[in-house]
Amino acid sequence: MQFLVLLIDGTRLVKGHPGWRIGDTPETARLLTDDELVAAGFGLKLVDQPPTFDPAKQTRQLAPIEEWEVMDSTATVGYVVADLPFSAVRDLKLAALTDKRWQVETGGIVVGGAPVRTDANSQAKITGAVALFQNDPELETIDWEAQPNVWVTLDAPTMQAIGIAVGRHVQGCFSRAKALSVEIMAAADLAGLDAIDLESGWPGSQLKSRSLI
Repeated sequence: MQFLVLLIDGTRLVKGHPGWRIGDTPETARLLTDDELVAAGFGLKLVDQPPTFDPAKQTRQLAPIEEWEVMDSTATVGYVVADLPFSAVRDLKLAALTDKRWQVETGGIVVGGAPVRTDANSQAKITGAVALFQNDPELETIDWEAQPNVWVTLDAPTMQAIGIAVGRHVQGCFSRAKALSVEIMAAADLAGLDAIDLESGWPGSQLKSRSLI
């Protein structure tokens, strides 16, 4: 429990339990309870219940301590909730779009019934494997860790098919992000921004093709 301490000069401070004890001997001594501290004049029990707010449209900050509501035995922490300017709300929407695109892009896909990782590291390795087959005609197969501790042997056509599937998935994510970005920048007000759904229209994870891995 924290307390609002009111000094003689009017200054307000937030403090924790001061360690005050009661009891005649070390064996019987105990810390004063919160209510006992209030009764002894140490301070007022602090009630801190932050109001809800929409972080995509609003800010929430502590009000000056001088404005906190003071009662007989309690004091309530004050907060100020303010609306963000339209430009800031739009920027947050764009940031949320970037995060959504990254989540979908790197979330993996299913090619021919088999899961394929699409994180940045996997994308680079897939691109490298496709290039290796193209530059080394004598290479017939490669060993590939499809999933952690799941090993498969892939030939050139299979690796190329995986590369195309992953490339289309990544491009689809960027195309969807571009379209949503255009919508966001074209929105004239908050209602227009609210109408833009960042969750729909992304590339699906199921790609129909022959079984690859």
